[in-house]
Amino acid sequence: MTSQKINNVKQTIGFFSMTIAWTLMNIINSIYLVSEDGKADDSGVIIFWSGLFITIAWAVFIIWPLSRFGHSNKLFKPQIFTPVSTVYGVLTYSIIIGGIFRSFELVRMFLPQAILVGLFFGLSYSLLIKNQKLIELLNQRPLTKTIFFLSPIIILGFFLWFLPIVAPSLVYRYMTDEVRQKIVTKTIPKFKVGDEFEPLKNALPGYLDHIQNGSGNMSATMGNFAFVIQVNCGKIIRLEYGQSQSDIDGTIYGKLQEEPCP
Repeated sequence: MTSQKINNVKQTIGFFSMTIAWTLMNIINSIYLVSEDGKADDSGVIIFWSGLFITIAWAVFIIWPLSRFGHSNKLFKPQIFTPVSTVYGVLTYSIIIGGIFRSFELVRMFLPQAILVGLFFGLSYSLLIKNQKLIELLNQRPLTKTIFFLSPIIILGFFLWFLPIVAPSLVYRYMTDEVRQKIVTKTIPKFKVGDEFEPLKNALPGYLDHIQNGSGNMSATMGNFAFVIQVNCGKIIRLEYGQSQSDIDGTIYGKLQEEPCP
């Protein structure tokens, strides 16, 4: 295999490893936000900006160093490259963020995410670059290499598009604000007046928790969807929804919820 082909394979594996690191970091960040706040607020912002800064880091700080070392170098042993990559990731992040925003507080705020990216990148790259079968496959199968380069779209699509479709209630808390809103707009119309409220509450974990003991109400507008719901005795006694607030009567009728349960 020529040095050029070897370098191309290394860059492909490096890019894929960076994608793995970026994805795992964002998943762990979402899990952390849910554990702290009950939902992953601002995770969409973190996904976007972390993707942008990681791309910059890849272009400026990673492509050149990877091309200078042979993949058989002892540096790429997992027990060596992983801690080196972690430290390098922190330094790279600090230089980029510190240089652009000149804010130590901002650097400190997202330092744990930078540590995770460096850790996961180092571990995945050091393991994959030693896999001779993978190297030969990438060299002989252009389609496989293309899939590797498209991996960010594939992985992000699986997380933000496929999972909310097949398991919306399971991943609801961990999604971005925009995806959670889409889940709400698709879930509310599945219910009607007279239905038990608990299944709806379980379908949107945390979203309707303020309606307790089977009685309460909520009115909300989000993008091209608005709804009003009132619950009493554990059942939905009023439910209206439409494309905007003007399509529904958003008034909360208190007497509906004051009716005694049978």
